[in-house]
Amino acid sequence: MMSWRRALRRAILAGSGALVATGAQAAPAAQASAPGIASATVIRPLRVQPITDMDFGTIVHEPGLTGTVMVSPGSAGASFTGGASCPGSDCTSAHTAHFAVSGEPQRNYAIQLPASILATGSTITAGAIAPSLTVRALTVRAKSSNTTPSLDASGADSFEVGGTITLPADLPPARYRASFVVVVSYT
Repeated sequence: MMSWRRALRRAILAGSGALVATGAQAAPAAQASAPGIASATVIRPLRVQPITDMDFGTIVHEPGLTGTVMVSPGSAGASFTGGASCPGSDCTSAHTAHFAVSGEPQRNYAIQLPASILATGSTITAGAIAPSLTVRALTVRAKSSNTTPSLDASGADSFEVGGTITLPADLPPARYRASFVVVVSYT
């Protein structure tokens, strides 16, 4: 006679064989899949090129008086206040700086200007010292728009930059020059 333990073992082995024979298995973990997409848009680089420099023109400065000279985008010549004026026919020679922009057609861009520009001078009179002058209130005007500049259908635009220079009362005759950087970037 078979012992109850042997009978139980046979029953268990027979049951597990039946599971293998019928292909029953433990259920796999639930899975899901989805397609992913990678994309890229390649555009032309944005470029800016100087066309003309900002020029405050020739300035007559009245000794002992402060004065200002302003060149404004969209305006011809300069405006003078205080002890600054222009010498006759040279009044129209002052002008803003002009820049050309090129890049991807129909794209908007931003223009960044420095807060101010420091101009250094070399005196015309021997022995005199020319103090540095600051060009402030820099303003910009784009051909396409003053609020959101954009490149046209050919990928071009332009803008001009103006500013104001203040002359101190004790300024000796001198020639001044300053460099500045404008930055354009896609928006």
